[in-house]
Amino acid sequence: MSRQPVSNPFTSDPVARRYADGRPFYHRSALGLASRQLGIGHARLAIDVACGTGLSTEALLELADHVIAIDASVAMLRAARPQPRARYLVAAAERIPLGDAAADLATVGAAFHWFHQPRAFAELARVLRSGAGLAVYSDFFSGQVAGQPALASWLKDSYLARYPTPARHAYFDDAAALPAGFSDVSYAEDDIHIPLTRAQLADYLLSQSNAAAAIEAGTISADALRSQILDETAAFFPGQGCADAVFGIRVWTTVRA
Repeated sequence: MSRQPVSNPFTSDPVARRYADGRPFYHRSALGLASRQLGIGHARLAIDVACGTGLSTEALLELADHVIAIDASVAMLRAARPQPRARYLVAAAERIPLGDAAADLATVGAAFHWFHQPRAFAELARVLRSGAGLAVYSDFFSGQVAGQPALASWLKDSYLARYPTPARHAYFDDAAALPAGFSDVSYAEDDIHIPLTRAQLADYLLSQSNAAAAIEAGTISADALRSQILDETAAFFPGQGCADAVFGIRVWTTVRA
């Protein structure tokens, strides 16, 4: 766990709009991997913790009859797309508005590193019935684009050097999961290929926490950062076409004992 103060930057309306506009829909692939790991069928009630703008909720509805989707950020929920059979609530992972043993499945997409994990695990253990699954997942992009190996170097050595990722906790703390009442943790990774234009890559990078932190701190404006990204990546996107970008998926699964 990070020794630095950890603060979730996804709290303002502009940040939420950039998130909604820029995030790729990898959630179905991640939950497909999670469901295979867990060996689960269809859930009656699932909870989507830190649902953000609802992409994760859309994917989770394919595995559940009903979803309670919660997020601590009012701004993110304002940008969430309405979903059938889903109810959005303002709530934190450390205080979930459900009764004991109410849910058959819980998922957390690209957010667990912002939580106080011992408290979040304890609360997830409380709201999940015995035998229910927990899937924590996240995406990552290391700059792999077909035919453009130099993009990865630009991303790591130039872009992220100027706009570093803010402090966060571990993606998943196994040591906090087991005492809370969860079984042994399984982990898997996979890749998905997503075609991106240069503009879509810029939108994706603007949706990340390092961009949010730099913009909120006044280091650079959102428009200026987007223009900078477009200028610096022009050489990697000849013409107006798409490039085949490789995104990674990390998935942790465990079961409520």
